[in-house]
Amino acid sequence: MGKVQYLLLDFDGPVCDIFAGLPARTVAASLRATLEQAGAVLSPAVRATDDPLEVFRFSASLGSELNRLALRTLTELEVKAVRTARPTPGAVDLIERARDRGLIVGIVSNNSVAAVTAFLARGGLTDRVAYVSARSTADPSLMKPNPHLLDQALIHLAADPSFALLVGDSVTDVEACKHAGVVAVGYANRPGKAERLANAGAELVVTSMEELVVPLIQAH
Repeated sequence: MGKVQYLLLDFDGPVCDIFAGLPARTVAASLRATLEQAGAVLSPAVRATDDPLEVFRFSASLGSELNRLALRTLTELEVKAVRTARPTPGAVDLIERARDRGLIVGIVSNNSVAAVTAFLARGGLTDRVAYVSARSTADPSLMKPNPHLLDQALIHLAADPSFALLVGDSVTDVEACKHAGVVAVGYANRPGKAERLANAGAELVVTSMEELVVPLIQAH
């Protein structure tokens, strides 16, 4: 992985399971219901999806008013979900060890800034994370795989991309890394993900956050 000075983490997956207590399918259904009550006509694919972020992406095609409604509603639901989110085993230890060894830690997430910061506050991690680059606008095109959020973190941290890595559990994370020039580490937390992440170009694929401690420290 070369010399790493900046540890960037996707939120849902590498840091926690945000929808552990409030399932993603329930959030997606609530978001759909809110949009339909406001007069939105949803596509069959959106009506069938369990991914609330896909519902939000679709909202951009419904006009600015419904798009902003989707942003507000999804953010509220994510903040509610954080109350019962389950921390990913090894994630807090990784953050603590990285900080103890002088690495700068950041979060780069398609989830809302409000949800990420609420989770960090709940876990006493606010002072361990230097910057949160997460969803804050109604424009879903700025979410990963667009490198916007990753570039935003690099700029804020004054980080050289070649000294940074992002741990993510989706192909979109890897794609954002490729665009931004950041080392991509895939977190394969479900069957079948390891191959998909490797095929997308992840330099390293792990199946647990604990696996990252030794290689990360060695690369520092």
